[in-house]
Amino acid sequence: MRFFMYIIPSVSLLLTLLHFAATFKDWDSYKGIIIQKFEDKYNARIHISGKIEVSLITPKIIIYNMYMQCNSNGRGKLSDLISINRVEVRPSLLWLFLFSLQPKSITLFGLKGSKRNFINIVSERTSKVDIVIKDSQVNLNNDFGNYRSNVNIKEIAIRKSGNFSGEVDVGDKNYGFSGKMNITKKSVRINTKSDFVNLFFLGNRNQKGLHGRLLVSINNSSNSVDWLAKIINLSFLACIVPSENIKMSSNVNLNEDEFTLTGLKIDSKNMQASGAVRNDRKNNHTKVDINFRKINLGSMQNGSQRIMGMKEILECFKSVVPRNLSLDFNIGASSIQYRNRILDRFHTVLKFADGEIKVSMLLQFPGTDNISRLSGKVSNNLIMSEFDGNLLVKGENFESFISYFFPSIKIKKGERDQFTMSSRLHFTPRMLSISDIRLMNDNDEGFWQGSIKVHYTKKHNAIDGRFSARNLNVDKYDYSLLSSLLRVEWLKSLKYDANIKTNVNNFTLNNAKIGYLGFLLKIENSSLIADKIRLSGEDFNITGNIKILVDRKYTKPLLDISITGDKFNASVLKLPNLVKVRKDSGNKINQVQWSKKKFDFLSDKDDFDANVHINVTKLKIGQDILKDFNLDAVIINNTITFRKINYVLEHGEVSFQGYLRSNSMYIKFFIADLDIKRIGQAIEIDNLNGRVSLNGEVKAQGKSFYDWANTLSGKIYLLQAHEIEFTNVDFNSFIESLFSSKNKSEVSTLTHIGIYNGSTFFRNVTGQASIKSGICSISLQFRIDQASGSVSSNLVLYNFSLISLSRFFFIPPGYSSPVHIDMHLNGPIWSPKMSFDEDLIFNTLISIKR
Repeated sequence: MRFFMYIIPSVSLLLTLLHFAATFKDWDSYKGIIIQKFEDKYNARIHISGKIEVSLITPKIIIYNMYMQCNSNGRGKLSDLISINRVEVRPSLLWLFLFSLQPKSITLFGLKGSKRNFINIVSERTSKVDIVIKDSQVNLNNDFGNYRSNVNIKEIAIRKSGNFSGEVDVGDKNYGFSGKMNITKKSVRINTKSDFVNLFFLGNRNQKGLHGRLLVSINNSSNSVDWLAKIINLSFLACIVPSENIKMSSNVNLNEDEFTLTGLKIDSKNMQASGAVRNDRKNNHTKVDINFRKINLGSMQNGSQRIMGMKEILECFKSVVPRNLSLDFNIGASSIQYRNRILDRFHTVLKFADGEIKVSMLLQFPGTDNISRLSGKVSNNLIMSEFDGNLLVKGENFESFISYFFPSIKIKKGERDQFTMSSRLHFTPRMLSISDIRLMNDNDEGFWQGSIKVHYTKKHNAIDGRFSARNLNVDKYDYSLLSSLLRVEWLKSLKYDANIKTNVNNFTLNNAKIGYLGFLLKIENSSLIADKIRLSGEDFNITGNIKILVDRKYTKPLLDISITGDKFNASVLKLPNLVKVRKDSGNKINQVQWSKKKFDFLSDKDDFDANVHINVTKLKIGQDILKDFNLDAVIINNTITFRKINYVLEHGEVSFQGYLRSNSMYIKFFIADLDIKRIGQAIEIDNLNGRVSLNGEVKAQGKSFYDWANTLSGKIYLLQAHEIEFTNVDFNSFIESLFSSKNKSEVSTLTHIGIYNGSTFFRNVTGQASIKSGICSISLQFRIDQASGSVSSNLVLYNFSLISLSRFFFIPPGYSSPVHIDMHLNGPIWSPKMSFDEDLIFNTLISIKR
């Protein structure tokens, strides 16, 4: 017992003295020996720029600022180096006596290097040593300036027992994993578990090789593949791998000649595939065959938390295909579901050889014999890659092609055309070019050609294009695309500037033939501008521009329209029908009714405000020519305000202002020398001639012309009337003939027959109309050759029914005081019935003759 009491303090004292001795000793003088030991042990070139410390109580060597470079990499570039802030080596006790540097474990702090160098660190040369890596960073693309490619290692431990574990950060995601490898002379067992992927392999090995079964399950519900695809600069994988759980299984065979995966199966909710992989190890050639039995692209895309843009796809061309990669990639699918339709056939062949990729793709999409073929080649200049190819699309159902790939454009049913579309493609990391675009059908109608080029930079994306077309029938297409353009959410987030020049020759719009349309479409600073618009043809000659402006100084996006020109045919616009006219078998009107169709002129205008300025020398609307047409209007808060509208008719001038809302309207107007014959002809009143001048104001409520007719109210004043003539009605001769009538029968003959011979001119016509709740009360005064008179009428606007009393005052021969007769005009305004009180007229005549 006393022996131990002496020996323990002695040993402790000895260790303390050794610790202090080791602390004060200059171990830097041993750098050469330590470097030599590491280089011999790990076949690497080592440089130590920091100091070396040794602790004997807890035996370890601490090396600061070590740089390592494997001999297989050469010494060419700094990026090949592995920098390590601190290395802790825990050796066995034998090193105290022999300084043999036989470590039990190596811990690396602050490692920074590429993925290739990281693999060298944990290679089989160190399989008998525990390797621990902490607080380190590995870049998978040798570009530490690209933080997205960095993998931040909190801790990775690889034990000589075969166990391994780790925790890493990729982007803003954290991944933990653990597993065990058990490799013997006769078997191999690998089991890995993590939040992202689980892998299990069990196989047998012998002198000839290795064969076994591989099972992999991927949990990609959080888009983990998306992040990994970005950091390895293969962003296109995010489009291929669905955002859902995936299971894979395969038989694995490895021998001296080849490595194969047979019976490969891939299974997920929206994808099922089978295939095989064969690697010829002697010739260094790999062949991959994958056949999809089921693939639902629509569900896969909807389930993805992110849609990859074209810019990210083009980033893939920053990678260069290794010249020593020899690979054939065959992908086929017999049925692809997308947008509720089935793609009948898809086949792609990619051949990697000599640093190039030959591409051949075939796609059969819905419609009769609708087929797309893509062929081309990916080449490189040792710095980046580029693709050059040709696209050919042809088929016998153009409507099906458009509806599938461009769902915002609708073709009216029944239009079935054979068509051919071709173009040349050129892709680089910063540019997409589609040139020599040609679209035509068999009869050479609707021919399109053009080109488009998209440039991408870090701060600026630009689109340049030029298109021309001929023999285009716009009536075949739905206009919903134009409405969607006016919903400018897409313009607010668009990160492109654009200049696209477009020319169209000989096209049809709303059955109107137009000779030429040209414009320059520009997108810049959140503004969409159709500039330098020119429209020409038999009834067209205008210029102008249309702008959609999105700016903080505007409460809403602003639509600015400015049009000027010599002539314009309004038939190209879809003007609403005011009334519906029904006729009988004899082509006579039997009903005139206001349109009950709900207004939609403001349905897509609540998202923006607008300024509209139109000046046209001759505006054609139907059979009428409006001269010197001038429109100045604004749209604010879903209200169209007409500041000024004025034009000149063949006989008359019109000017008005007011507003339109979704459920109401107000108009104040002035009309000078209006030809009333043209108005009457609209409802087949063909016996009315003359010109009138009016002014007034009206307002109404409702969402259709029928509603307006029922709720209209206001005042209209007759300012002047010129040469008002009723043909086929002669009141003057009627009154004169009454004086010679001898009996009631002759009076009846005059009221039913005689009055309809000749015509009557009305002079000094004055009056006004008062409108309330859709009933127009009219009061007029007039003179004719043989009488003066007045008219009192009620016109029910919603059904055009008229109730009118006209009183004619005249002085019979030999009389000094006037007498009167009354005429009633009742019925629909296009064919009212004229009647007289014949008994009252006859009694008046008898009293005169007495």
